[in-house]
Amino acid sequence: MFEIISKTRFYDFKAYYKLYQLGLNYPFVADIYVYFARYGIVFFFLSFAYLIWVKRINAFICSFLAMGLAGFADILIFLYWKRPRPFVTYSNIINPQVEGMRIDSSSFPSSHTYIVFAIATSVFLYGHKRLGTALFVLAIFVAVGRVGAGLHYPSDVIGGAGIGIASGIISYILVRRWQKNWIGIANSQ
Repeated sequence: MFEIISKTRFYDFKAYYKLYQLGLNYPFVADIYVYFARYGIVFFFLSFAYLIWVKRINAFICSFLAMGLAGFADILIFLYWKRPRPFVTYSNIINPQVEGMRIDSSSFPSSHTYIVFAIATSVFLYGHKRLGTALFVLAIFVAVGRVGAGLHYPSDVIGGAGIGIASGIISYILVRRWQKNWIGIANSQ
């Protein structure tokens, strides 16, 4: 078991370092990483304005519930496991581009990643296939940007994506159930 964990950590760092090095070798790639690591999440909150504008309030509510569920999972993980960020663990070789970014102490899971995947999943499941697909593509850019900018390991964003997708699915089920119950109550009156 220890050997599996050790190999996983080795490959996790190796993938992280390759993305990080790519940004060091090509400044335009580093700019893309930092842009999506810092500002990528803004596109997701702009999608809320669109959902309100087109009167898709249930998709909006579903997205907020998904973010809340994912945040709750993050708190539970944080209570039991505080994984240091890669630039803390490898401070002798990593110098992340974090100027102007708010950084908390824990690396796993990536909160930016679970937020963007929770929103993308909720929007996609609620019938906005084109917007949901575009948000999934942007979510991948945010996740890769967080790794490439030196802020997270690949496993942090994979875990964040999993939590975000799961919370999006759960919130979709809950909101649909609530919606069916509400329509049933309204029709019986």
